[in-house]
Amino acid sequence: MEIKTEAGRALSKNSFACGWSKHICTYALAAAVNALAAKEAECIAAEAQILFPTGTDSSGAYALEKAFCKVCQERGIEKQEVVIRRNPLFGLPVVQITAMGLDTGNTVMQEEALRGGPGDELVLVKWIGMEGMLRIADEKGNELRQRFAPVFIRQIQSWRKELFAGRELEIARSMGVVSIRQITEGGILGALWDLAKETGCGLDLDMKRMSVLQETIEVCEQYRLNPYQLTSAGSFLMAAADGKALADALCENQLQASVIGRLTAGNDKIIHNGEDVRYLDRPAPDEIYKIFL
Repeated sequence: MEIKTEAGRALSKNSFACGWSKHICTYALAAAVNALAAKEAECIAAEAQILFPTGTDSSGAYALEKAFCKVCQERGIEKQEVVIRRNPLFGLPVVQITAMGLDTGNTVMQEEALRGGPGDELVLVKWIGMEGMLRIADEKGNELRQRFAPVFIRQIQSWRKELFAGRELEIARSMGVVSIRQITEGGILGALWDLAKETGCGLDLDMKRMSVLQETIEVCEQYRLNPYQLTSAGSFLMAAADGKALADALCENQLQASVIGRLTAGNDKIIHNGEDVRYLDRPAPDEIYKIFL
């Protein structure tokens, strides 16, 4: 939701996450806060609704509330209402976060900047499937510890610090970025489809240039998941007139970035994978849900 005022814009973004992990509030909050940041709004407050399955121990719900309060405090976000409800229709906990932010910048310029066009280059910032990898590790930790060495598990957890956006958005705007989209539900392929639909453009993509962590590859192979359709809050898809300059500027600041393609005239959404060429399909359900089935 967005409300324009004389002082600027008041915005809110919703996000949800499901699972038994104590970190699901963090994932949902990160997605909502980053969505605000992509709109040039700073999150000032957040509230949570925690839906818990009937018949489960109530301590789990209160552990989620405690985790939500902790991450809000760490991020300097005012915690507002936390509602806990039991629902017999749910088979696992679901958290919905509403993050609220305020932007006092130039609204007209921001609205124009949201539109990309043919010729704009597409830049992937950070890695596909990163958040999904972390969530799988949370939910399937015991199984993964039997399969992988402790150092590998620690390496997975080390990427948690990348969930919240940092300097990448500030640098991107200084480089004339025309569109910023967080990679969430449906993964990078879902984000690309949505961008094409929003701009009315086609796509010309190089799949081999889409950066992915080795840990993500290993975890996805273990559960036969497609990392290109795996949620990745904290990673972004950007469009800019000079994508190489944007990627270079981000890399110079120790931020992972690569040009993965461009927007084109027409409707064709082409993906190159070496010598193979195919067309982008409509978004499928996020791969994260398969681990709960």
